[in-house]
Amino acid sequence: MELIVSFALMLRFFYTSLLLFIALGLRAQSAYLPYDNYSMHIIDRTEIKQGELYDITKLNTSTKAYRRKTIALLSDSLISRDTWSKQDRFNLTYLAIDNPEYSNNTAKKSVRKVGKTSLYQYQSAMYMLNIPDFDLVINPILYVQPEYDHALNNQFIHFVNRGISIRGRIGKSLSFFSSLSEEIQRMNTWNRLYFRDFDVIPGRTFIYTNAPPTPSDTAYFSYWDHTAYIAFQTEKYFDFQFGHVTHRIGNGFRSFMRSDFSPNNLSLRSNLRIWKINYTNIWGYLYDYLPFTSRQNVIPKKYFATTHLSMNVTKNLNIGLFETTVFNRDSGYEHTGYDPQYLNPIIYYNAIDNARNSPDKNIIGIEFKYNFLRHFSLYGQFVLSELNFKQRFTETGWWGNKECYQLGIKYIDVLGISNLDIQVEYNQANPYSYTSFDPRNAYTNYNQPLAHPLGANFRETVILSKWQPLDRLLLSNHFIYQMVGNDTNQSNWGRNIGLSYDTRMMDYNNVIGQGVRNEIFIFQQNVTWMPKHNLFIDLQFVYRKQTAAIDYFDSNTIYLSLGIRLNIGMRECHI
Repeated sequence: MELIVSFALMLRFFYTSLLLFIALGLRAQSAYLPYDNYSMHIIDRTEIKQGELYDITKLNTSTKAYRRKTIALLSDSLISRDTWSKQDRFNLTYLAIDNPEYSNNTAKKSVRKVGKTSLYQYQSAMYMLNIPDFDLVINPILYVQPEYDHALNNQFIHFVNRGISIRGRIGKSLSFFSSLSEEIQRMNTWNRLYFRDFDVIPGRTFIYTNAPPTPSDTAYFSYWDHTAYIAFQTEKYFDFQFGHVTHRIGNGFRSFMRSDFSPNNLSLRSNLRIWKINYTNIWGYLYDYLPFTSRQNVIPKKYFATTHLSMNVTKNLNIGLFETTVFNRDSGYEHTGYDPQYLNPIIYYNAIDNARNSPDKNIIGIEFKYNFLRHFSLYGQFVLSELNFKQRFTETGWWGNKECYQLGIKYIDVLGISNLDIQVEYNQANPYSYTSFDPRNAYTNYNQPLAHPLGANFRETVILSKWQPLDRLLLSNHFIYQMVGNDTNQSNWGRNIGLSYDTRMMDYNNVIGQGVRNEIFIFQQNVTWMPKHNLFIDLQFVYRKQTAAIDYFDSNTIYLSLGIRLNIGMRECHI
């Protein structure tokens, strides 16, 4: 561990030196792909099939900050190879069509225009302007999904999202993105259960300022969803992003480092790309939302600083190092805001804490990805928020050993069946992982975990499959088994990471699943047809069963939906 820390510190020093040259070499760049974009699976699959990792100075799959220009150039450079299946070629063409301002592929143009207007001259853009000093792409967002949920006594439920997205480039260094939409829903079973337990809608900042509804309430939820940022980028070394966004770190279905499960937050991200290294810093605001907040009370703020070093050790092996800290500077009498010491991009955060007797919450981790045989990708994470070696190896179940593990594998073109891909992943988190003695330093945003949606005190097995038998047809399903220990009657057995660990139930003999043991089975089948670019028709079936020793946690539902969506990712059952 000391060797890893020393290596990270050395690279941070190198990184700071390069910051002196940030003003040099600015070139025209682009916005980033959203995490729920259809392209994400295509990019991962293509990397595995090509037999070596992407050039990390262009694409880093651990942080997935994919610039649209890079994706367009990737598509243009790879599509001529003779190793792709018919569906692979369709997918690579999709990448080009989806980024028309940067691709040279003639397929990006529309076959039929909308009358004599300038609308839909390109397949993926309702309106696009592309001149030397200015790019502008405007698209509508629409998601209409009527739903049937057996557990809700035949209530009519549905989900609607409607809005607009705008992206573009100004001059040779500035790009921007803004997406604003209104969501309306009458919640399905699993979202109602989450709202009952945590008083928030998963992934959203909407809050009730009056008495919240009961799980059986038929009220509609209506709220805004907004992503917006600006980005300064250089051709070779740096890109900077500032705005309201989410971040994701990891190669798995889940992440113990940073996931996009929680809502957007205001942050500044810097990215260094050089040699075989991608080095990321993220600084930002979080909100310590506790139910019931009234209009007269502003939600308290807290802050975070994150570093992630990713390195291609060989052409097939990538290693990543991760560190983050969450802190607040509100004593109740004085709020001093963001601690400027964390703005140093090369400091080891524990050094700050030790020198100042700081109460801040630090988390470290390591991850890997190994692609081999042009069919497989083995990956994993180990995250640690506290460890006492003596207690770890001489005592049983000490509460302070807060460890999280992930191990997974992706297998593409299974048994030689073209475009049939399977992913198997195992995750586990010890009780009280990510927690602090001060609840405001917990690894949460709007009362939602910044890493795995279950928080802590669980084991999980995930099996995913995707099959693309036709160019525009995708069949996908997932099976998830979760064993999690829940709390009751103000107890704290370690799942809710927003609670102080000082309220723990016991010091020793802690085990995963303690408290009220819950077993959750989720099976979801999706049939997706894309008749036009980024216009999807989804038929979705979900069976979800939750059983526990206490009836309060039991639920059992069969769910069906038919969705039509335009320029937006699919809404699925993951919790």
